[in-house]
Amino acid sequence: MARTETKKLEKEILSSEPVYTIGIAVKKLDVSVHSLRQYEKEGLIIPFRTLTGRRLYSDLELEKVRCIKEMIQVEGLNFEGIRRIMAFIPCYKIRGCSKKVKNSCRAFTDKTLPCWASEEKCDCQLPSCRDCPVYQRFVHCDDIKPLIYEAEK
Repeated sequence: MARTETKKLEKEILSSEPVYTIGIAVKKLDVSVHSLRQYEKEGLIIPFRTLTGRRLYSDLELEKVRCIKEMIQVEGLNFEGIRRIMAFIPCYKIRGCSKKVKNSCRAFTDKTLPCWASEEKCDCQLPSCRDCPVYQRFVHCDDIKPLIYEAEK
């Protein structure tokens, strides 16, 4: 099976259901607790928080972390570089925003943060940015380039 076919299959079966504690997540990912908390602090991932503040991770977050690790270890990027790449993901296009909304949206005009890490939140009426289709569509590193180029069409 070709790599892209495997990625598509994996993407279809990845769950956004938050089921992994931070301890389980670090074991599955071979990263430290500090690293996971740092990725969250840097706005790269959004773990689910229980009412008591406990972090839970889904398969989607685990795959995002794998991508972040790849960008750091293989591509040599730092957090700022990763955030700026993610900032190019066309949130306005994925969410179907009008041109007026797009041009006045700080998440669109700010090229330093992905929309889910922006202080200015959208009016999408979702429980959190974690549930947003923009955050959900970026899963694998292979997803980023097509999402960005999709905006050019």
